[in-house]
Parts: sequence; C-alpha cells; structure tokens
Amino acid sequence: MSASLLTIIGILLLLLFLGSPVIFAIGVAGIAYFFVEPNMTSMLSIVVHKFFTGMDVFIWLSIPLFVIAGEIMSATNMTERLLGFSRLLVGRLRGGLAYVNVVGSMMFGGVSGSAMADIAALGPVEIEMMRKDGYDRDFAAALTVSSAIQGPIIPPSIPLIMFSSLTNTSVAGLFLAGAVPGILLGGGLMLVVFIMARLRNFPRNPIKDLSVAIVFRIVLDAFWSLFMPVIIIGGIVSGIFTATEAAAVAVAYALLVGVFAYRNLTLKELWAILDRSARVTTSIYLIVGFATIISWIMANERLPDTLEAFIMAQDVAPWVLLLAINIFFLINGLWISDSVQLLLFAPPFTPILAAMGVDPIHFGVIMTMNVMIGLLTPPYGMALYLGSAVSKVPLGQIIRASLPMLFASLIVLMLVTYIPAISLTLPRLFGFAN
Repeated sequence: MSASLLTIIGILLLLLFLGSPVIFAIGVAGIAYFFVEPNMTSMLSIVVHKFFTGMDVFIWLSIPLFVIAGEIMSATNMTERLLGFSRLLVGRLRGGLAYVNVVGSMMFGGVSGSAMADIAALGPVEIEMMRKDGYDRDFAAALTVSSAIQGPIIPPSIPLIMFSSLTNTSVAGLFLAGAVPGILLGGGLMLVVFIMARLRNFPRNPIKDLSVAIVFRIVLDAFWSLFMPVIIIGGIVSGIFTATEAAAVAVAYALLVGVFAYRNLTLKELWAILDRSARVTTSIYLIVGFATIISWIMANERLPDTLEAFIMAQDVAPWVLLLAINIFFLINGLWISDSVQLLLFAPPFTPILAAMGVDPIHFGVIMTMNVMIGLLTPPYGMALYLGSAVSKVPLGQIIRASLPMLFASLIVLMLVTYIPAISLTLPRLFGFAN
C-alpha cells in the first residue's frame, strides 16, 4: 500500500472523525490524492470524469424515483392507514401499540425503502399514540428507531440497489434475499416487546366495536399502500421491468393513488414533495460522485488485489472472515454513514468473499443489515439523532432504551450470516442464486 493511499485514507478518516460533512470529507480526500501522488496533478481532469460517470448510471435513477414515491405515499396519509391495519392485526395483544409500531414500520419499509423516511413519517404518530396509551416516551422512541432499520432490508431497498450497482449483482435477487431477513428483524423486535410487555404490564389496544364493516374499511384503506410493493417486486422478479423502470411505475402508481383513491394530493403538496426529494437525492448523488473517485484511486493502487492476496495468504476460514467483516462494518457504523460504507467497501470486499465461496447476494444482505444496524450505534447513528428530534427525548435516554433491540438485531444478523438459506432460499427458487 503506497504512502499516497495511506495519506488519503488518513485524511478521510480524520475529517470524518472530526465531524465534517461526509460529502466534504470524501471530496477532499479524493482530490488530495492528485497532489500527494507524484506526477498526478496533470491528471486532475480524471476527478471531473469519474465524478460524472459515477453518477451517470441508469440504476441510480431509481433512487430519486423511489424517494418521490415514498414521499407521495407519506403525504397522502398512508401512515395512518398502515397503522390502522397494523392495529387490526396485533392491537389486541398485550403491548398492542408496540407491536403496531413494529408491523407498521415493516409495511411502510416495503413502500419507502428508507429508514429515515420511516422515522420521519411514522415516528411522530407512533410515539404520540404510545405515549397516550401509557408507554414511556423513551421506549416508544427507541422502538420506533429500531424498527425503522427493517425498511432498507425489506424490498424495495435503496441500499440494496446501491450494492447491486456497485458489484453487478442481480437487484431482483437482492430484493428477494432481503425479504426474510427483514421480517426476522421485525420478529426479533417483537420478541423483545413480548418480554417487556410481561415485565412492564403493557396495555392492550384493540379496535373497539369491531365489526365486519369496520374490518373491510380498514383493509380497503390500506390495500392501495400494501399493493405497491407487490407491483414493484413482482414486476422486477418476473422481468417485466428493471429496478429503475419499477421505480418509475411506483411514482405513477403513488400519484394515481393520491389523486384518485385517497383524493388528498394537491399540486402544492406535490411541489413540496419534489423539493424534498431533490434535496435528499442531491446529497446521495454527491456522495456517489466523490466516492467513485475514491474507488478509482483504490483500484489504481490495486488495493482490492492486495487485500485479496493478503487474506488468501492467511488461509482464513470463510466463517472467521465473515465474523471479522461484521465486526469491521459494525465498528465503522459508529461514525460512518450507511451509504458511505456501501460505496467504499462493497466493491473491494465482494470479490474477496466470492472467491471464498460466499454468494454475492448473501453478502449484499449481510452488508446491508450491518450498515442499517450502524444507524442505531452512537455517536454517528443518524437514526438515533432523528428519533431524538421527532420525539423530543434526549439522545442518551433513547440509546439506553434501544440496547435490548440492538442486541436482538445483532442476533438476527449472526443468524443471517451463518445460515445462508435464510437469505438465499427465495433467490434460488426464482433462479437468481445457485
């Protein structure tokens, strides 16, 4: 590993550790390489070229489209409809609203594909409902934040789309592979709720005066939202359209539902949705562009080949390497965001694991689960900060209350890591994995 590469890695880590914006840290580190590496200043034009080509990838178009679709469904009061449906399913159990929180996030994640969108859209409603029903606000906030990480694992998933583009792995296979692990994460949180409901005597919260007519109305209200992921996943898996085309279909479907089914989407709100989506997408695209420069530098320095040769020389068993990589990603999650981890580490690590017999689809799910769990780990954990903002609960209280849920998520991560069938059975059934 050259001194120049060590220098830019040091600059990147230092800037991130000091809390500088991720875009700034990656951009400065990438450009610095052309000044510290001898005879590279004349090749600064590569920065512009790689920055543009990194973003100029067809599948990246699906990200702003999925963001827009999620924003539209959120703006049309889909959250309340999904929570009502969740309450119909599990509200009668002890700790009913806590189960509703988990199930609601599971279903909303199938629409937005974003943990942050889940917390922002469902968080205020869920936390206030639980507070009024007698739950501690810190527990409600911690559960909301913890359940939100299912969203980017249950398809459609923006992180899985990123992994697919970075490693040339089938996005349909990744979507299918993420379904069961995402549901398992929800199951782990429900187990935590089950235990705490007995210990703390949580209340039940069934729907009163339930009748066939009320059940029909609740199901009908939620139907249009629940049918959206069916269209997306069904279209991709069947080969009717690509992930990017599926995202466009999702936007069209969300518009039709908002205008004709729910009848509460206005032009003013649509403009606000486009504005918010543009802001979110811009930050993602800038990170992608600058991270592409870093990836080119690593390839130019032959870092992936060096890592692969080093690991192969150590004769490390695949299960040991998977454990080490899990620990590596989880530690990075303390201070590096989910998208940055994917952009920096998916390209070099995927071929190494593939050479050791680990299916790239399986590794994609493992990595995505790791970076999502990283959203719950301080001090960087973005989900924790957003949860504190929407709940008005101090960050320290949310962290303490979320520890049992973090532990349950880590157990599920280990199960998915060492039992490949959990993530690979569905892709194998549809011919996307061996």
